[in-house]
Amino acid sequence: MVGIFYIGSIFCSFVTIYILLFNENAIKTFANYLLACYFIFCIYCLSVYVLIIYGLIIDLPYLYKASAPINFLLPPVAYLYVRVTLFNKQKLNPLEFLHIIPFILVVINYLPFYLLPISQKNDIVVGLLKDLNTSYKIQVGYLSEYFINIFRILQSLIYLIFQWKLIITFNKQNKNIEVEKQINNVIKWLKIFTSLSTISLIAFILLASIAIVFQNIYANGFIFHLPDYIFASCFFIISTYLLTHPSIFAGLPFIKYKETASSLILNQTDSIPYIQQDYSKEIDIIEQYFKIKKPYLKKGLNISQLAVEINIPTKLISFIMNQHFEMRFNDFINKYRVDYIKEKINEKYLNSFTLNSLASEAGFSNLTTFIAAFKKFESCTPSEYLLKLKL
Repeated sequence: MVGIFYIGSIFCSFVTIYILLFNENAIKTFANYLLACYFIFCIYCLSVYVLIIYGLIIDLPYLYKASAPINFLLPPVAYLYVRVTLFNKQKLNPLEFLHIIPFILVVINYLPFYLLPISQKNDIVVGLLKDLNTSYKIQVGYLSEYFINIFRILQSLIYLIFQWKLIITFNKQNKNIEVEKQINNVIKWLKIFTSLSTISLIAFILLASIAIVFQNIYANGFIFHLPDYIFASCFFIISTYLLTHPSIFAGLPFIKYKETASSLILNQTDSIPYIQQDYSKEIDIIEQYFKIKKPYLKKGLNISQLAVEINIPTKLISFIMNQHFEMRFNDFINKYRVDYIKEKINEKYLNSFTLNSLASEAGFSNLTTFIAAFKKFESCTPSEYLLKLKL
């Protein structure tokens, strides 16, 4: 049963990665790249785990322990994602690459296993499948599995503490501001993300405790599988939440920095993020551009193209769409197209041309999309709208 949760989560994660990186209107920010990396690492680790619990690892013995070092990338990537989102950073500084040191150490630890011939790896995996409990006992690296798991718990705990500190500090620095809707959405997501990561760590600690105390983590019984159910449920929520809250992909409004005196070191300053609240200039640019240039008449117009044409960052356009116009980008475009069609209908355009040709001229790629958009904004189909005009 727990395997179904994992498989469902993996599928939803693939969908989220597609939206983050490959969707037509993907908002390709550095934060979203980090989040995509997080999901990719999770998919890889969970896929190997599913192979183990279903016994399929027997056909891919070289993957055993291949995901172990990746587990040590998840906490720093999650932390950096939260940090980059809150500070609107566009790259990592050189010191932040030190976060991969635990990953490198764990890779070195498992080198003896990685360098084994495939036949010896197969023997180890066969022994593992005879008794899955040996996965927390058998030593295939320089260090014992107990030490590796304790190291993983401590690392996750440290990063989670810093994640919570970032979120709490940001909330204190940005109280009572006008553009709070998007901020609340993003902060809520970061809290959910960090809370579920915290619960997942607790589940892993439970799993490790069962391995130490009972030494039988794969015994039949709900109590032994409870940590698995908790962890699977947490990741399922993380992987599906963004699909139901797509506005989060836009991130926070553009963040600026102000220098404040450091309370830790005299004569030093800290860069504190704060929210830029006045977007009237950018809103006016968007409205004037759509009014004069009519870019919506171009089929397949996406947010990246618009960003280049009006010289406003993609992320900021998406934020303005959600915050000011309270629409997703595609709806914003289609609203202009529907209004254009209504204007042409009033000008007796249909006396000479078909509705289909008008929809194409307005920028709709096909009739189905046109009808759906028209119905969304006018609460009736184009045919029903025309009948009303004749009455």
